[in-house]
Amino acid sequence: MKTSVNHDEFMKRIGTASSLSDAFNISDADLNAIAGLAASYYSEGKLEASLKLLQGLVHLRPERGEYWSALGATLTRLERYEEAVPVLSVALSFDTKDMAALVNRAECFLALAQSESAASDLDKAMALDSKGSDPAANRARQIAFGMKEFFEQCMESGLDTAEVEEKDL
Repeated sequence: MKTSVNHDEFMKRIGTASSLSDAFNISDADLNAIAGLAASYYSEGKLEASLKLLQGLVHLRPERGEYWSALGATLTRLERYEEAVPVLSVALSFDTKDMAALVNRAECFLALAQSESAASDLDKAMALDSKGSDPAANRARQIAFGMKEFFEQCMESGLDTAEVEEKDL
């Protein structure tokens, strides 16, 4: 459906709109349809297409934490970890119990060699799911177990200490 709006009417609408989606007259149903399409693309492995839609959604409705979380998940899956961390942090500013955002950010921290930050997010995720029923929390448990095994192997192999020769001092 094509509507005609002149420049002055549009500028007035932008000035009074609470978001870009309001300014462009995009309904919640339209936004949900776009989010659904982005989720479909994500699950089909069409990550770049999903990314573009989610970037648009966070611009249209920056107050929707679930859009930020989905964008962060997509960036994580694309291994764009440095970009994903701040996006996931925004998602967590809206909902500190967003399990997927916590676990995805932990994965990013691990990839960026920030193991203490990763462990903190994994601990939070696991604490939020005491029954062990949430798939994201169970993923956190698997990652935490992998971290534990890795660090134990490093200690057993003596990789937890650094040898420095006197000439290097």
